[in-house]
Amino acid sequence: IYEATLDNFKIGNPELVVKVQEMHMHLMNKNYEMVSTYFTDNIFFQLEDGSVLEGKEEVMKFMIDSFSSIEIENYQIGVNFAVTTGNGKEWVCLWDSANIVLEDGTSSSHKWMEAFRFDKDKIDVINQFGKPKI
Repeated sequence: IYEATLDNFKIGNPELVVKVQEMHMHLMNKNYEMVSTYFTDNIFFQLEDGSVLEGKEEVMKFMIDSFSSIEIENYQIGVNFAVTTGNGKEWVCLWDSANIVLEDGTSSSHKWMEAFRFDKDKIDVINQFGKPKI
């Protein structure tokens, strides 16, 4: 019932993939000051639970609160690619997985699908989907 739209996008700028990977590296290393340099002031972040964060201050507070008390181990990138949509928007799409270790030492495996939209050289939208690994 759906029509493929393969002609509405093309492979995008691979340098943006590197930017997303660098941002993740800084996040896992808890270098939040560097993480914030990758975002526009009006960033929009739709989280995997469906909630929405708006603005760099709110997004960074969430990231600091969420990542300060965990460790990410065995981070694996499944697929990363950049696309340019028919309307000229630049996106990076990725699938990744990792083990999340809580402060009490318990660990669980997770998989994410994320899309990052760029406004020039900064991320202005993050759309995240995730689920525990079965």
